[in-house]
Amino acid sequence: MQSWPEVGDLVRDTATGRVGFFVRNASGRLLIRTVHGGTVWEAEPGDVQPATPLRELRARAAEINARSRRGLN
Repeated sequence: MQSWPEVGDLVRDTATGRVGFFVRNASGRLLIRTVHGGTVWEAEPGDVQPATPLRELRARAAEINARSRRGLN
């Protein structure tokens, strides 16, 4: 049985090096949203791993900064 991340988990797509939030499983592929709330991309389950604490810290700081710039404190 495939183990999926929880919705909202920060993950890293090792195929692209991108970090984003897990959105859902779609036909066996994982949908991941960019940290800044932008485009969703698909990733193979075998290419996705939990983000390291440092990557998570950087991604969450980037998200907070982006929200601040848009006036969404």
